[in-house]
Amino acid sequence: MKQTQRGVRWLAVAVLLTSLLSGCSKDNTAASGSNTPAGSDASAKQTTLRFSWWGGEDRHAATLAAIEAYKQVEPNVTIEAEYQGFDGYEQKIKTQLAGKTSADIMQLDLPWLQELSRKGDFFVNLKDQPAFDASGLDQEFLNNYSVYNDKLIAVPTGVNAYCLIINKTLADQLGVPADTEWDWDTLYEAGKKLHEQDSSKYLLLTDHAAIRQDMVTMLKQRTGSQWVKEDYSLGFTREDAAASFDWLLKAMEAGVYQPLGESDLFFGKIDQNPKWINQDIVMAPSMSSILLSLKNVLPADVEITTGLPIIAKDAKDSGVLVRPSQLLAVSNDSKHQEEAVKFLNWFMNDKEAAVILGDVRSVPPVKSSQEAAVAAGKIDAAITHAVELGLSRAGIVDNSVANNSEVQKIMDDIVQKVSYGKSTPEQAADELIANLTSKLAELKGRS
Repeated sequence: MKQTQRGVRWLAVAVLLTSLLSGCSKDNTAASGSNTPAGSDASAKQTTLRFSWWGGEDRHAATLAAIEAYKQVEPNVTIEAEYQGFDGYEQKIKTQLAGKTSADIMQLDLPWLQELSRKGDFFVNLKDQPAFDASGLDQEFLNNYSVYNDKLIAVPTGVNAYCLIINKTLADQLGVPADTEWDWDTLYEAGKKLHEQDSSKYLLLTDHAAIRQDMVTMLKQRTGSQWVKEDYSLGFTREDAAASFDWLLKAMEAGVYQPLGESDLFFGKIDQNPKWINQDIVMAPSMSSILLSLKNVLPADVEITTGLPIIAKDAKDSGVLVRPSQLLAVSNDSKHQEEAVKFLNWFMNDKEAAVILGDVRSVPPVKSSQEAAVAAGKIDAAITHAVELGLSRAGIVDNSVANNSEVQKIMDDIVQKVSYGKSTPEQAADELIANLTSKLAELKGRS
């Protein structure tokens, strides 16, 4: 997989188009696209496909509606939906792939692809599938995130930007600025002050994965380089790691974050955290694709906005992450690969599908689908704003080594130790470097 900074340039054009179209009436509807497959002959053989994904209730509802709409396109194809929250999904997918029992079409997360592409030939090469039209997707973006060993093994479901998702109504009530550009110092001071004033309130909603992202971002901002390099070496020093963990420990002690023992009860489903639902937490550092889940659990009169994630005052790189929301792939073990690829093509390219799905996987990556969803009023302005901001300040594109799930788990484990006060910043820095050095040598040996 190639990784370059240029891989996000095309998105600025797409998002600009979204902005220009954002004035379209929400009563407009989009016509079906020309990529819709022809209806099947009534005498054709009935086919059943399995489609697996994770998400919140809004994503589930929209995806189920799309599946229902596909019956009108291909009445002889039945799609069985297999959906859940994020927690446990990765292990389920990896177990199914190893046992050759995976769904025909499956949603994947970017950090898993390097490992899976190395372990086996699990996914159909979409380059070899005439039924799949990739022309609406930027080729450099695909090269950066979807091509492994010269095979197009998955396609991005949307353009996702790391951002702050802000309950502006609550922020205004509590005197927390909703339109500021936060750095780590101002964030700490505001969070500490808020929690001192009312111990039931916290500035940031999170789980251990979000805190891991904050630590990785902080390292990239301190060094101006990827935290784990493509040559399997470290991009930071012990001093960099200790300083980052020192900030985390102080933030936890000051109540900037909700205690991890409470927040991690809702790992991968932060929209279900009662502190967020009851409006005791002001904002969530997260990917833009999560916004609808967080918005839909709040009263209709609550205003949700988005802002840039935290950027250090003296940052050598912004650290702002822009990446695919998720990816979709077709299993090589599918007995109905042709029908599965046809459905994937419709799901990605058809305008009717785009209108049904809207922004449940953030901003659609196919320009025609994005235009159709915008014209139908199905793209939330706060999500568009988050992606626009992310693109305007996009940082270094993570390489495949940094995205490796085994590498990320090492940071996860140490983040939890620091958050629970089980490790000092210095001990955590030493452990991070030792464990990463060992794991990276192992990964390099496998490559």
